[in-house]
Amino acid sequence: MRLRRDHVERIVRLAVIASLAACGTGGTSTAVETDDARIAEADHLVVIERSPPPTAPGVRPGAMEVRLYDVSDLARPIRNFPGEEVNLDPTGEAFYADDGSSGESRAPTAEGRDCTFPDTWRGVQSKRRPAGSMSAPRAPSPAPAGLLARGDDGEPIGAFPLERTDVHVEIAGWTAATHLTQTFTNPHEEVVEAVYVFPLPTSAAVHDFEMEIGGRRIVGVIRPRDEAERIYAAARSRGQTASLMSQERTNVFTQSVANIAPGDRVDVRITYFHQLEYDEGAYEYVFPMVVGPRYMPGARQPAARAVTDAGAVVGGGGGGTSPDTTQVPDASRISPPVLPESMRSGRDVGIDVSIDAGVRIGNVMSPSHDIRVQHDTPARATVSLAVRDAIPNKDFVLRWTIATDRAQPGFVAHRTDEHGGFFSAFLVPEIDPEDAEVTPREITFVIDSSGSMRGIPIETSKHLVTTALRRMRAYDRFNIIQFAGGTGSMADAPVEASPENVATGVAYLADLKGTGGTEMLAGVRAWLSQPRDPRYLRVVVFLTDGFVGNEEPIHALIRDEGQDARWFAFGIGSSVNRLLIEGIAELGHGAAEVVLPREQGAADAAAARLFRRFASPLLVDVTIDANGLPLTDVYPRRIPDLFAGEPIKVFGRFTGPARGELLFRGRIGSREVVIPVAVDLPENEPQHAGLASIWARTRIANLSRERLGAEGDARTGLSDRIRELALEFRLMSSETSLLAVDESRIVGDGSPLRVLMPVELPQDVSFEGAVGPRPGARAVRLESWGVTLAEAEDGTLYLLAVDEDGVAAKAGLRVGVYVTAVGGHAVRGVAHLETLLLQAASTQVDVAYRNEDETARATTLPAP
Repeated sequence: MRLRRDHVERIVRLAVIASLAACGTGGTSTAVETDDARIAEADHLVVIERSPPPTAPGVRPGAMEVRLYDVSDLARPIRNFPGEEVNLDPTGEAFYADDGSSGESRAPTAEGRDCTFPDTWRGVQSKRRPAGSMSAPRAPSPAPAGLLARGDDGEPIGAFPLERTDVHVEIAGWTAATHLTQTFTNPHEEVVEAVYVFPLPTSAAVHDFEMEIGGRRIVGVIRPRDEAERIYAAARSRGQTASLMSQERTNVFTQSVANIAPGDRVDVRITYFHQLEYDEGAYEYVFPMVVGPRYMPGARQPAARAVTDAGAVVGGGGGGTSPDTTQVPDASRISPPVLPESMRSGRDVGIDVSIDAGVRIGNVMSPSHDIRVQHDTPARATVSLAVRDAIPNKDFVLRWTIATDRAQPGFVAHRTDEHGGFFSAFLVPEIDPEDAEVTPREITFVIDSSGSMRGIPIETSKHLVTTALRRMRAYDRFNIIQFAGGTGSMADAPVEASPENVATGVAYLADLKGTGGTEMLAGVRAWLSQPRDPRYLRVVVFLTDGFVGNEEPIHALIRDEGQDARWFAFGIGSSVNRLLIEGIAELGHGAAEVVLPREQGAADAAAARLFRRFASPLLVDVTIDANGLPLTDVYPRRIPDLFAGEPIKVFGRFTGPARGELLFRGRIGSREVVIPVAVDLPENEPQHAGLASIWARTRIANLSRERLGAEGDARTGLSDRIRELALEFRLMSSETSLLAVDESRIVGDGSPLRVLMPVELPQDVSFEGAVGPRPGARAVRLESWGVTLAEAEDGTLYLLAVDEDGVAAKAGLRVGVYVTAVGGHAVRGVAHLETLLLQAASTQVDVAYRNEDETARATTLPAP
């Protein structure tokens, strides 16, 4: 059945959007009836059920033909789990259904009809079949009880291939080696491909990669990303078991494992090195566990995926819950399905950590998890995760103090014939508080008040800012800017920190609620638009969970236009986007900190540290003097300004053996400072092998910062340099991927059932605020307004998606706005809205709505 574009557009305007998954689970599905077909619109697919042509081969009488048409250029998708995108030809692909004997996934709708669609529930992408095939893809078979995702009531919900993650960490001094094992099993009756999007630390240098299956160990190889994706796709289409690991962001990766045979187990092992954080006498190790749901600004881009002749998708990513957009062109690769709060993936996590501090260890604790600690020697300790705290919905944070007043300076080196010599220097310079200069400050608090911050996160932000306001000096100035789907501010310009203005600020904070989108760029631009006074030291205190997909333009804007201020970035939440937080602080010459909302006193302590930094002088203009030593390629190129208690960490190369002193030079106020560090560069030193990877990763990060905002030949040249460096040191990067293929056997026909692993909702994050309506919630697409509206549990309607160029956007409506009345009638639910719009007496209707700040507003929009 072929439809003209204007016919499809008319259907889309009238049809009520319902997830395909809702049909399969007994949810309500509203459709448009025509003379010879039943038509429904789900996500960005038009589903058409009709009697097939009598000449269709092999079709029994009474069977229905089901075709899916991709209309992604007409409608934006609902950001909802489990409504996954089905990868089908734009012209449609037919499935025939009769009484159920041909193996379809069949369930009755609320209207009592049979609804036969390819199964797309829980991230399963339907297999491609020839037109006219007598059987649609089968639903996943029940799995053993131990592998089932379960709700809070213990009832099974679904089976997922990622069974377990094991983490073994070896810490020496200020560096860590993490050995990560992901165990995939196939609980289904057919061959599957598992796709898992997961986080790693932003500084992780991913070095070793191997796959083990049936006792066979396949060592992974590093390849340019496009080449690795082609090899993986070819192995997938041949039916070979293969694993592909790709970097989507510096801290977001995709692991794809193709052709896992029924009952098989595949272990994928990854090793990475990275630096530890040090602050005020304590070291910190973080293992991130979940990729939080991102807000993807920009207009939707039509899906465009290259496929091989065998029909395999090139690359293991894509297929996420968000479409690619003009501002986030890879949104589909960083948006795994998200489980609601009451659901668990069934995946277990085990963590053990060995600490060799080199000096006596003090207190060892975790503010995030229950742990067991064993002190093996005064300088060594072993830590393990308690079994009862193995749910992967929050970052694992481990901290320990050393039994000295301050961290000891250190220098370590590594040298082999393969790559030459590498070194790292670490010290905490002494900064005398008496050198502090009293300068009036202008502090602007920029607060994320989007839907993902709803509840505990935004209350933590408000508490932190309120505490900070009450510590300000009378001769300082301040302002508060909030951003969600739009922006707002306490005042048009910074005001004096008088008791009256502070009280006004506290009242402004009290009214903030977490709702709507996350237009973070607009929040940064709102700060840039403030008038400037050179008499004041400008400070930005930025508070967010970082759940956005457009980190690069945000970082570029701060680097290019925010340089007359110091940016202090606070990540608020259990699983924040550390790439965004750390990048804001680094490019804004400030400091970054993650505040765990459930850590007692965390917000108060963060506010206190903020003002201690203000009160202490800075060590600025820090440079490195090789002092005659054969050192080269020292990173970071620009050492950041330092506050009291913060360390200097540098990595570099050396060309030969030598002894001497490395000099750090800087300035505190007008006073010059020189800090010597004893250096011993060895002829041969096999220990500290991770230094080579960390140095190369640091250099790649430097090149990536240069690439921010670059275009054309300049961007291409930087990407080429990143690729060459990553290949030389066998590292993951934006331009390279790690690959392993088992060529010893064929286990499938090249069309495995693709399962995109859902991830846990981060602890304390609101599902409705961050993702959208819960599974089964109804929504409606109104093309004439350029919006998708969702129905909350109480019948309230709010904007789930808003087209940038639609009439609603031009009228000032944003994601998260609540529609309260249409044509003077209070509106409750999708069905009521449809009725009111159909009864509109003219081409225009009055629409009343509430913004994120609860302000009542009204506008006039066209009647559909």
